[in-house]
Amino acid sequence: MTVDIEVNSAKDIDALKTHNTDDIDTLNLYIYTSVSLKFISKLKNLKSLLIAGSVKDYSPLSQCKSMTALTISTKGTVNTLDFLQELSLETLKLEGFTSKTENLTFPVLPSLRNVEISGVAKINDLAFLEDFSAMEKLSLFELSTRRLLNFSPLKQMRELRLTNMFHLQGLSELATINPSAKIYIREFFINRKIKNDKKEALLKVLPELKHLDTIELSINQEKFSKEDLLRLSPAT
Repeated sequence: MTVDIEVNSAKDIDALKTHNTDDIDTLNLYIYTSVSLKFISKLKNLKSLLIAGSVKDYSPLSQCKSMTALTISTKGTVNTLDFLQELSLETLKLEGFTSKTENLTFPVLPSLRNVEISGVAKINDLAFLEDFSAMEKLSLFELSTRRLLNFSPLKQMRELRLTNMFHLQGLSELATINPSAKIYIREFFINRKIKNDKKEALLKVLPELKHLDTIELSINQEKFSKEDLLRLSPAT
């Protein structure tokens, strides 16, 4: 059962009382006021949780042992993601928040297969993702990191999406990606001076990516397939 709750006051959580909590496997919370997440431990069969809005304390989520998918979307502050450590997540989506931690990471989750990180201000170094050996799909959007990670340990990687990663100083790390992976790079902008040209960076590493079946580059209205890029590459 899927339950959606718009939280404008703590009393709105009482909406859960109208359901058998054992039947709730998906919960979407749209939070507009300060609220405790302690009630979450009552949802013994919760598989998927969306938290949209600011929460002061995420630690009660560590009790959600059955949860496999978590989305946190907030303009607030998240200073630690250690509460994830005891979970068996397969999908994790993080969006929009900042942190007082200078270089935010999250603990190694052996079951994690799908990761999306969008606009999280303090994830500056992606090297910690090299330890997620089960990862199959990675999507990165508008992060301030200057380099990618070594993809060699990620033997299960099937798809990489990079969107508006303007700060990347190169794409040489793509040469380490799983041969069966698909790469999608997209940038869209208006009146923005781009210091790091993704097409130029991709053409530099392209000779080492010939074994990949799918490479797609989109810059505003321009789209380039792998074949288009090979024709443009001086090294081919």
